[in-house]
Amino acid sequence: MPMVAYFEERPPAADRRRSVRRALRLGAGVGGEPVTIHDLSLTGALLETSVPMLVGATFEVELPQAGTVEANVVWNGGEFYGCQFALPISPAALSAALLQADVQPPAGAGHDPIVELKQLNAEVERLAWKMDNALRRLTKK
Repeated sequence: MPMVAYFEERPPAADRRRSVRRALRLGAGVGGEPVTIHDLSLTGALLETSVPMLVGATFEVELPQAGTVEANVVWNGGEFYGCQFALPISPAALSAALLQADVQPPAGAGHDPIVELKQLNAEVERLAWKMDNALRRLTKK
């Protein structure tokens, strides 16, 4: 289910790069550029925004339970951007973000199979992450 977010421009700090940085915040923003998060997973997000970004651009995502997470644009098509987190977030952080976000009702009435597939994909990623952690614990013994 799409979520509302916004880009907040941050001026460069003394310890940061020279260019202006962007932070993606969940919820409706005051004065920020609107963003629709179509898919949020442990490893990244699918964004829709009129803010132009180049492949390779870096920005910060503020998530509950995870704090500030760095993300990179890995592909774009028009106003859609596929973004990958520098490090995967935890399932708890993903759940908290999904619960905190201002959710937009789906366009049109009825069942949307694309939304269902995205939800299933997020669940599969969450389970794969749990399996990887369990396997790592098993191999350490």
